[in-house]
Amino acid sequence: MTSSSDIAHGFGHAASTTPLLMGEDSQSVLLRSFAASRLCESSLRTNKYERQFRLSSIVIVVCVLATLPGCSLKEWIVRKTTSPPPRALMSDATPDEILEHLNKQRSQVVAWRSTDVRIKASGTGVIAPSLSANISVESPKNLRFSARSIRGTEVDFGSNSDRFWFWIRANQPDIVLTGSHDGLDRQQAVPIPFPPGWLMEALGVIPIDPSAVQVLRDPETPDRAKLISADYVQGQQVQRVMLVDLALGQIVEHSLYDANDNLITSAAMSNFQPSAGVMLPRSIVLNCPEADSHMTMTIGDIEVNPAIPVATWQMQLDPNLRQVDLDRIQGGLPVRQ
Repeated sequence: MTSSSDIAHGFGHAASTTPLLMGEDSQSVLLRSFAASRLCESSLRTNKYERQFRLSSIVIVVCVLATLPGCSLKEWIVRKTTSPPPRALMSDATPDEILEHLNKQRSQVVAWRSTDVRIKASGTGVIAPSLSANISVESPKNLRFSARSIRGTEVDFGSNSDRFWFWIRANQPDIVLTGSHDGLDRQQAVPIPFPPGWLMEALGVIPIDPSAVQVLRDPETPDRAKLISADYVQGQQVQRVMLVDLALGQIVEHSLYDANDNLITSAAMSNFQPSAGVMLPRSIVLNCPEADSHMTMTIGDIEVNPAIPVATWQMQLDPNLRQVDLDRIQGGLPVRQ
C-alpha cells in the first residue's frame, strides 16, 4: 500500500501545481494528483503501443507488396506516383491550332546534331547488322549522315543548299552519286532510298506550310490527325502524309505514297524526350519497301542549335572516287563490272 509520504515524495511537483478545491485538504490533493499521473502514464503507454502496432503493420504491408508476383515494390511505387504528361493538344483541336503548335516547336529547332547514334538494318544488301553513326542537320537543306562499322565508313549521305551526294560501300564503292536538288525531282528511278528534302522535313527542321497541307480527321481515331500534301519527288507525283499524335503534340510518322497509293518510304518517330526545351524523337524507323530496306536509328545525346562547321556540309570523300552527276546522265547509272 502506498503511503502518503511516498505519494508526496513521488508526486510533489504534481501536488504543488494542482489547485485546491473548496473543502479539500492537502492529502486529498495528493491522492487526486497521483490518480491523474497514473492515468497519464497509462495513456502514454497506450499511445506508444499504438504507434508500435501501426509501424509494425506498415512494415508487414510493405513486405507483402515486395513479394507480390510480377510486381516489385519499386514498380508499384512508380506507377502510383508517376502521372501521365499533360496533353499537348485536345481531341477537338482545330486545323489552325494543330499547325500552329507544330510550327511553334519547329521554329525552336534550326539545327541539331548527334554523335551517339546506333543503327540496325535489315533487307536486301544490308551493309552490316549494326552500325554507329553521326547525324547533323540544319535548316533548310544542310544534312550529313555518316555510318561506320569496324571496316570504317560504310555510308556517307549529305546535302547543302545546292547539291547532295550519296556513297555506300556495299553497292558501288568506287562511285559517289551527286546531283542538284532540282535535278533530283526530275530524275526517275534514282538509287537513293530517302529523298534529302523529305528527310529534312522528317527530322523536324523544316516548317510546315499551312497553305500547302490539308488536315484530315477520322472520328474513329480522335487523337490522330493527318496532314496531306501533293509533291513531285524523283520525277513522279507523290502524296506526303504526316501523322500527328494530338496527345503528344508530335508528328509520329512521315510517309510518301505514289499515284497508286503504294508506299514509297516512311519514317516512324517515337520515344520523344526533351533536349534544350524541345521534344525530339530518340527512335526513328526508316522503311523503303521498294528497295527492301528497313533501318532503325536509336539516338542518344542530342545537341540543339549547335554551331556546326561549314565543312560538315561539303563532300569529303576519297578523291579517287568517280563522281556520277545525276543531272547529266540519262538511261540509268553505269554498272560496275
